[in-house]
Amino acid sequence: MWRESLHILRNALTDRNAPVPPGVIGTATRFGVYRNNVEWGLMNALAEAYPVVLRLTGRDFFDALAQAYTEKNRPASPVLHEYGATFGDFIETFDAAQSLPFLADVARLERYWLEAYHAADHDWLHLSLLSAIPEEDIDHLRLGLHPSLRLFQSRYSAVSIWQAHQVAEFPDLSTIAFEPEHAIMVRPALDVHVHSIAGDAYGFYTRLKAGQRLGRACGDLDQTENGDPSTWLADLFGMGGVVSLDQPDS
Repeated sequence: MWRESLHILRNALTDRNAPVPPGVIGTATRFGVYRNNVEWGLMNALAEAYPVVLRLTGRDFFDALAQAYTEKNRPASPVLHEYGATFGDFIETFDAAQSLPFLADVARLERYWLEAYHAADHDWLHLSLLSAIPEEDIDHLRLGLHPSLRLFQSRYSAVSIWQAHQVAEFPDLSTIAFEPEHAIMVRPALDVHVHSIAGDAYGFYTRLKAGQRLGRACGDLDQTENGDPSTWLADLFGMGGVVSLDQPDS
C-alpha cells in the first residue's frame, strides 16, 4: 500500500496536471509550491550538467528548454547527476532550437563528459607492456579499455565549440569551421581529458571498444593522411585508456 502511495506522490510532484494526492495535508496552492521546487531542482540540475548549452542559449531560452524537458521526462534515478541523459535527443526535437543545429551534439558531448567524470576509477597500463608480448600474439590481443572512456562523433563542430568554452566564457565562434568532428575522452585520474581525433581513429577505437582483437580492429588499414593504427594505439595508451591486455592463452 505504501509503495502505491509513494508512486502517486511522486507522479503528483512531477506532473503539474496531476491532482493533489489524497491524504496530503494542506491546500493545492501549498502543494504547488512543493511541485515548483521539484521542477526548479530538476531544471537547475540540467543547468549544472550542461553549462556550455546554457551559455550558448542564454538563461531564458535554457529555462524554457529545461522546463519543456522536465515536463516530459521524469527522474528515473534518485541520483541527481544522472538526470537528463536524453537531453541532447530532446534538443534535437525542440522547434525553437533548430536555428542552432549543433546544440544537440554539444549537449551529448557534455553528457559523455559527465559520465566519464563519474565513471569507476581504474589503474591503466603503459605502452611498454606490449614489448613483453610475443610478436605473433599482438594481433590476437583484446584490449580492456578504461571505464571512463567515451567516444563521440558529431556532424557539426561540437568538439571545437565545447573546447572554445573551456578557455573563454563567451568565445568567438566565427572562426570555427562547421564540419564533422570526433573525440575520445577518458579520466585516468582526477580530470576528464577530451582529445580531438580523426574519423579513421574514431573507427579504430570503436572497434576496440566493441571487443575486437587488435588485428581485426586494424583490418586492412594502412597509413592514411590522418595517421595509422600504431600511432592511434600509442595515443590510446598515452592517454591512460588501456587497463588490461587479454592474451590468446589467457
